[in-house]
Amino acid sequence: MYGQSKLSGEAPRTVRIAWIAVAVLAVFVGLVATGSTTAGLAFFFCVPIALGAWWFGPRAGLALALVSLLLFAASDIVHPRPEFGLAIIVRAVFFLAVAAGVAWIADRVRRLEHSAEELAAIRAALAPADLPDLADVDAAAAFVPSELGVSGDFYLLTNGPDGSTVAVVGDVVGHGPAAARLATFIRARFAAFAANTSDPAELLTLTNTALVDRPGRHQELVSAVCLRLHPGEKKVSWARAGHPPPLRLPGLEELPVDGSTFLLGVEKALELENVECPLVEGDGLVVYTDGATDVRQGREMLGLEGLRGVLAPLAGLGARVIVAEVERAILAWADRPIRDDLCLVVLKPRPG
Repeated sequence: MYGQSKLSGEAPRTVRIAWIAVAVLAVFVGLVATGSTTAGLAFFFCVPIALGAWWFGPRAGLALALVSLLLFAASDIVHPRPEFGLAIIVRAVFFLAVAAGVAWIADRVRRLEHSAEELAAIRAALAPADLPDLADVDAAAAFVPSELGVSGDFYLLTNGPDGSTVAVVGDVVGHGPAAARLATFIRARFAAFAANTSDPAELLTLTNTALVDRPGRHQELVSAVCLRLHPGEKKVSWARAGHPPPLRLPGLEELPVDGSTFLLGVEKALELENVECPLVEGDGLVVYTDGATDVRQGREMLGLEGLRGVLAPLAGLGARVIVAEVERAILAWADRPIRDDLCLVVLKPRPG
């Protein structure tokens, strides 16, 4: 089995080498057969040089450039050319430039492909396609990455150790791959801590400590909100760190806040307290990042009132329908592509 896989992996390499060899030989035979003294035919050596640099890297490109120069010199023995010294210098410069240029382009393409694959993996980690089964909670989430591929928004829906539902929504300050990697780190910390506690303030405090103690960190700040819903308890317990308060369905008012709030990562001594709010049958919660309110249409920003306007006719529907319709409506209204991640989570306790 190993031998078969190895041979199948080597086949494309062998074919590529054969193509390069045939191309080099064809150009050399053409030079000798025609006795051409013009520049055009000799510069066809650039084809195998470029193929070698693209497929095998700069060393292969440089080696083929040297081989091509030697063959060009050999063809001069059969058909001497006037000003041979100048001709070979010009070709040497051009062949080396082709080898270096194509190798650089190939390297950039491979880096971009690797970056795209990495961002896709990060996106899947920050916003998993499948949500866990939650105790007596109808939950759904919408996540649309920014034009940068993915930024720093994330969410976590999980079961706490006491049978409750724990929801976390957060946003890293900044954009691009660096913010996305930090968001992956923060989300992983929340998931690990939620296996042992479902207390929102404690989860935020523990994650803040992990962020502050992170080796090599530099001005890494994160906003987050954490909620706990327990079956049979007609209330929500929640805490936030520099994040917009959740909205209560169907009225769409913000949950009442208690005291000031600071971003995660500002300082190690972060003191937070839980806020408890009653929930009656039919109530729900909408947790979002600023990507759902800061979208623009020209110079106009959607804002919180605009988000409320989108949510208002949907408040009585199921969580999946709400997030799907909100995502569709915001993307239809906003200029494309959007400049920040759009992240929104809807939680609706099921009737007991």
